[in-house]
Amino acid sequence: MDRNKAKGMLWGLIVGDAFGSPIQFSGKDSHPWITEMVKCPVFNLPAGYWTDDGSMAMCIMDSYVRKGGYDLKDIGKTFVKWFMDGYLSSVDGRSFDVGNATYTACQGIAFRHQYVNGREDSQGNGSIMRFAPSYLLAQKESDPAKAMHEISDLTHSSRKVREVVDRLAKVLGEHMAGNRTAEVSAYKTREAVNNSGWAVSTLDAALWAFNTTESFEEGLIAAVNLGGDSDSIGAVFGQVAGAYYGFDAIPDRWVKTVKTWRKVDELIEGFLDALGS
Repeated sequence: MDRNKAKGMLWGLIVGDAFGSPIQFSGKDSHPWITEMVKCPVFNLPAGYWTDDGSMAMCIMDSYVRKGGYDLKDIGKTFVKWFMDGYLSSVDGRSFDVGNATYTACQGIAFRHQYVNGREDSQGNGSIMRFAPSYLLAQKESDPAKAMHEISDLTHSSRKVREVVDRLAKVLGEHMAGNRTAEVSAYKTREAVNNSGWAVSTLDAALWAFNTTESFEEGLIAAVNLGGDSDSIGAVFGQVAGAYYGFDAIPDRWVKTVKTWRKVDELIEGFLDALGS
């Protein structure tokens, strides 16, 4: 496994999430155009604070490091610890920006020990926004697709979401192998991009930004300024572009604006070490 690309995928997720959160929920052209990490008026946070996307990705990494391998139930329990106690949140002691499907799923895990949650019509982007650690750990399993689907199904058990997971995994695999994906966005123009929180549209929005730019920096700016679910569009773009361009292509000033970035980096490095990459 190319460690620079794997680290790029993970850091790309965190940076993309923090970069996009300040204009989350805004219309496509009803917000200031952002080109740097800025404070987040949506949640009244300083620049560089990650949201649920980053926290849930960190929960997956944390579980893998602590357990020394893939443990689905422990991942679910770690999600609950974040949800209830703010574990690995950028805001000490509390979770925030929790999607409806994730909220319901964490209740199901906590109180019913239910590790498959969601309905077919719950097709939000909550499992692809946090996907990079799932993809990387699954490559060490005998059935990668099964592991990726299980982690997705913790919160978003849906055939359509699993199809999007498979599509994103294909893109990441091509990029990790050093090939720029031939996967194209369903959207041909910026005006056509749907910036909603649905899994299908979020992946296609991220792919539009990747298809139409030539660097991590240029692409992330294009991705998050689509508005709407901008933090998750940024997080998915960050995974796609980070896996292609590598960690070295992510601007250092963005990484170092992330809250407690050294601790985040320590977790990422520990996860990659645990994977043996």
